Parts: sequence; structure tokens; C-alpha cells
Amino acid sequence: MNTEARQGPRRPAPSDIARLTMAQGLRALDAGTLTCEAWARACLERIALRDAEVHAWVHVAQAAAIERARTVDRLGRTRPFDGVPLGIKDTIDTADMPTELGDPAIFPGRQPTVDAPVVARARALGFNLLGKNTVSRHAIMLPGPCRNPHDVSRTPAASSAGSGAAAADFMVPLSIGTQTAGSILRPASFCGAVGFKPTLDLIPYVGIRTYSRPLDVVGPLCRSVEDVQYFMRGFVGDPRYASPVPGGMPRLGVWRPRDWPQADAVAQRIFEENLRTLADAGAVLTELSMPASYEQIGDLQDVIMAYDLAREYDAIRRDHAEHCDPELLAYLDLGRTYSDADYARALDAADACRRQFHDIARDIDAIVMPATLGEAPTADSTGSSVFIRAWSLLHNPSISLPVARGDLGLPIAIQLVGFRHEDPALLAWARRVEAVLGSRAHDD
Repeated sequence: MNTEARQGPRRPAPSDIARLTMAQGLRALDAGTLTCEAWARACLERIALRDAEVHAWVHVAQAAAIERARTVDRLGRTRPFDGVPLGIKDTIDTADMPTELGDPAIFPGRQPTVDAPVVARARALGFNLLGKNTVSRHAIMLPGPCRNPHDVSRTPAASSAGSGAAAADFMVPLSIGTQTAGSILRPASFCGAVGFKPTLDLIPYVGIRTYSRPLDVVGPLCRSVEDVQYFMRGFVGDPRYASPVPGGMPRLGVWRPRDWPQADAVAQRIFEENLRTLADAGAVLTELSMPASYEQIGDLQDVIMAYDLAREYDAIRRDHAEHCDPELLAYLDLGRTYSDADYARALDAADACRRQFHDIARDIDAIVMPATLGEAPTADSTGSSVFIRAWSLLHNPSISLPVARGDLGLPIAIQLVGFRHEDPALLAWARRVEAVLGSRAHDD
């Protein structure tokens, strides 16, 4: 059940072509009712209409994208994703477009000579790269120029801010982002997209700005679970991602973590309403009693991320301190307070939690929990990732589904979490849950 909410001023509706999800567009291409050039132009026109307000793009390769689309239309589609418009987070190297890593003052005009492997794979699959998506300041949890497409006074979150905003605002059907704490699911949740964080290392994290080796992961932001399945099938090659939607309903473990009381009343209400809807549809809900160690996962994740970031950004601090925000310097100082022994203890504790997960979840198909504390806050903040970051540490696949609007008319999502290396099963159940709860990803 979707909770209807008070809406603010409506953003311009997208064209019928820009509204297409990736899967819908591919079916239209196959049916001959859509051309690659028309799809590219519709997305580029949406960017031209909206990006002066939303700032989801730092580079748009319009002429090259149109020429690639025309070439596919002329020669015919031979690859799985020929002609699909795609955005790329600007921390991911592209050999034909600048990659300024979210730090244009430090890396102005930085031009890689080689594509990151995920970009090379995207090209090999036929995707039409429209450009690079905006990143938050210093590519971490600091507000940047991008804005929430539903209300430009609100945050799109961080750091895959532009990726979430571009997909949710119909500028592109899909963008590739990254997550270290909550940088895929949180922008997706705040902007009204579907965000998926796969199991660690399922897609190579190479040629991408590094934050923390035990945490960094690549994943898609789009507008349907079906599109996530298409994306993962293409990038991983596992035919199980093409599994049909299950006929029955999943067994879901319900977890309200220690920060649940901090969630806004509207977020709590929407979560409980959606649980009732799932139960009425036949889902078996089990309240989970999590070990005390699980309530400390967020703290462990922050130790690891801060420790690693302080070392990854060491040269930036040394050589470009004048371009570093005080908040970044303070976080790097925090990371330097953690010793090697602190870091090792956090890694060991995470390993112990991973072993516990199979006992906790042995009788369920997925965990269901909130994605965020509420609607997107104002643009001087990027919001909290307290409900998301645990799964970055434990490497479980997780997905956000934009199931409702809050009192401000902004998207609110729920989160489903699966077992490590069982990503296809999680997405199959997510598709079933999406069918029951609906999606606000397409609302204009």
C-alpha cells in the first residue's frame, strides 16, 4: 500500500520515451517502435530541460552519444544493450571523458587514458554513455552541487548523488554508482530510484576512486528491479539473474535496528503499513532478534572507513590542504586516531558477524528493514546511512525500493537484504515485493 502524501510543485513530466525503463526500452527497440537515436535524444532533451536545476551531470557527451545511436540504428543491434543510454559516476575512469573524482579543484580536467573495467564492459555490452554524473564534495558524505529532483531545496544524498538524481528524474534509465557506506541505496531512496548494492567484488572495483578496499562496491541505480536483473545478468554473466518472478511470497525477517526510534514518524508509519500489505499478500514475517554484536556494525564500519580514508586521502591532504573542506580534514583526523590494532579488531568483529548471519537468517529468504530515517533532508546535509551501512561492511547484497511518498511529497524506500553471493535470489524476491507494494520511481 502506498501512502499518499501532500505534493509540492510538480516537476515537468518526462516524455513517453524518457520515461522508459531500460527493459521497456529494449523491448521497444526489439519491436521496432523505438530507435536508439530517439531514445538518446529524449534523455538528452530531459537533461537540457532539468539539469540547470538538478545538477546531476558534470559532463554530457551529446554529439558522441547521438552519433553512436545513429550508428547502431544504421548497422543493427547485435549486443545485449545496444543503444541503452547510461550515466557513469564521476569517480569511475572513462578514457573519452574527464573524470575529476568529485574534486574539480584538485583534479581539474583529469583525463584517464584507460576505461575502468566496468566502463569497458558497459561499452562491450553496447551501452550508450551519455556522460558523467555529479559526485558529492570530495566524493564523500558532504553536500555537493546536485539537488533532489523532487525538491531542489533537498539533498539527493551522497556520494552517488548525480547517479540517483539522473535515474529518478528520467534523464537516463540507468547509471552506474559506487557504495562504501550508503552511497547507492541512500541516493536511490531519497531521489525515488531503485538502488542495488551487490555482494563485494561481484563487479570489479578497479579504475575507480578508492575509499576502503573491504567496503567499496559497484552497482546500478535505475527505476525497476527488472532493470537491476538485466544489468547484473550483463555484467556478471549469471543466467540466474533472468529467473522469472516467483509465484509465491517470500519469508521475510523484520529488523528494526537500534536507531529505529530516530526514524521520522512518517517513515515508521510507512514501514509498518508496507509490512501489513506484504503480510496480507501472503509473505511470512518473522521479527528478528539480532545479536548484540549486530547493533555495533555501524560503529565497526565507520572505524574501517575512517581508517582507510585517512590513508587513501593522505596525498590529497599533504598536497592540497587548501582545497580540503574542514569537515574532510576532521574526518581524516578521526581516521588517524585509529590504530592498526583497532582496524584489525573491527575486521575480526565483522567476520564474526558474517558467520552469525546464516544462523540468524537460516529460515528466511531476505531481511526487510527501513532504508532511511525519513524523507530527504535539506541540501545542507546528505542524511544518514545508519540503516544501510551494516550491509556494506558484511558484504550482503541489498536493494532499496521506493514504495511511498512522505508528508513532504518526497520518496521513502524500504530495504531488502539477502545472503552473500546469492544476489540472483534476492533480486527475484525483490521483484515479487515490488509487484505487491508498487513503486514510486516513475512518479513525476
